[in-house]
Amino acid sequence: MMRYRYILLLLSWALGLNGQELIYDNHIYLDHIKSVKFHITDLPTSEPIIDLNSSGTLQLTFDDILGGDRDYTYKIIHCDKDWNPSPNVSEMDYLTGFNDEEIRDYEYSSGTIVDYTNYSLQIPNDDMGWRLSGNYVLIITDDESDEIAITRRFMVPDRKVSIGSRIVRSTRLNRMLYDQEIEMWIDNKNYPIGNPQSELYITVLQNGRWDNAYTNVQPKVYTGNLITFDRTSRLTFTGYNEFRGVDLRTFRTRGFGVHSIDIYEDELNYILQLDEKRGNVLFQNYEDINGDFLIQSLEYNNPHIRGEYGNTYFTIYAPDQILDGDVYVVGAFTDWKPSDEFRLQYDKKKKVYHGNGLLKQGYYDYQYMIQYDDGTIDCEHFEGSHYATRNQYHLLVYQRSFKERYDELISVSAFESILGF
Repeated sequence: MMRYRYILLLLSWALGLNGQELIYDNHIYLDHIKSVKFHITDLPTSEPIIDLNSSGTLQLTFDDILGGDRDYTYKIIHCDKDWNPSPNVSEMDYLTGFNDEEIRDYEYSSGTIVDYTNYSLQIPNDDMGWRLSGNYVLIITDDESDEIAITRRFMVPDRKVSIGSRIVRSTRLNRMLYDQEIEMWIDNKNYPIGNPQSELYITVLQNGRWDNAYTNVQPKVYTGNLITFDRTSRLTFTGYNEFRGVDLRTFRTRGFGVHSIDIYEDELNYILQLDEKRGNVLFQNYEDINGDFLIQSLEYNNPHIRGEYGNTYFTIYAPDQILDGDVYVVGAFTDWKPSDEFRLQYDKKKKVYHGNGLLKQGYYDYQYMIQYDDGTIDCEHFEGSHYATRNQYHLLVYQRSFKERYDELISVSAFESILGF
């Protein structure tokens, strides 16, 4: 009876509060929610991955530019390897404490042009935690309006096997200069697995992106304690380019990538330098933050409540308009998704795509993306691609065992592709 009630509760969440559809992915539902960051506490460019039974925490921060104080609550849902709610476990199985607790840590902005309230949450905490490994979705809800505000994915591994990996050039001759291919293997010497070919599933992420992830990859060969994935698995990613970056940490001088700054009594504008296509430009390797962003200020010690919001103007030269798609600026700050706020317009006279969105003081990596009319996306058109680009990869190993009622996350590994591999 308890599990039946939990399934009904999941269905009510999936249908959404106040007519919204719950998306089990990283998503911002309300236009007045900005600057959402979710990571290991004190490691702002980390992925939200925390070991089972560890003493660490994950930290969520976000701004509400409506200002004032609103009651936001949070809950977590355990999910299977495909990010659907786990059908055979209830809250009692995976949750310690209670869902639907209130976010109590918030501060009002101070002395800023745009008023906002900054909210912060660390999990697990005294009110809520988890018992099981696997995938989870954190849901933030506006308790007053019953609107979903934010969803964030996070992973809780219970490490039982070790993962080995390396980057090689693509086996496809026409993509050898552009793509990165992953070879990987699993050592389960200390953790016997009855049937690896049917129990194990691998997910591979590039720079924390879920839109181009490989999922449900299964092993091909099992010899002794070594489980391998042969080249026919084709775990091949477009290398792309090092990310474009812009330094918005100050409005007193022009930071990297900024052409000019306009400051008015009620508005701050950053006009960025003109960008150009990079497909035919000689590749240069340089440090970036793999598409992420950092909230920082050179003027103030606490940018979370003192950082200014500015209209940030992007422009890229394009001699020809793309007739069968739209162009967007994307990065971790858009959850790697095309968003209306960062959709660009084409100026036929100037032969540029241009547009603007509201960004908080900080440092931002970004790319230009085309979303074609058929829904496919393409970053290579504007960014080019190189096999030697530095990218960060995460390998996640799930086990769907016959004796368990849920998908366990039994190992995670992170590594960076290295120049000259």
